[in-house]
Amino acid sequence: MSRFGRWVYDRRTGELVPADEYRAQRSRGRAVSEMPCPMIMTDQIEVKSMVDGQMYTSKAALRRSYREKGYVEVGNEELKAPPKPKQDRKAIRHSVRKALSQVGIST
Repeated sequence: MSRFGRWVYDRRTGELVPADEYRAQRSRGRAVSEMPCPMIMTDQIEVKSMVDGQMYTSKAALRRSYREKGYVEVGNEELKAPPKPKQDRKAIRHSVRKALSQVGIST
């Protein structure tokens, strides 16, 4: 191999390869991933409702039946951040002034 010319870092192999070889490998139509297709999340499910005993084939339909009957599906509620405590600006100013006076800096 020659030391001169353009080289490209191949992430898949972790090596430097000549740029023309790298482009040739990429143009062969190799998949970017080892997976044949992207992962698809479907709504299809076969589950028996514990509320009314019916079989449902859709998660959305199951959740809709829960809401209609007044039930709450545990684990899906949105968590809200607790409110931030209000800072006592006067106490902060007082403690800063006290600390500065202890080291000999007057304000």
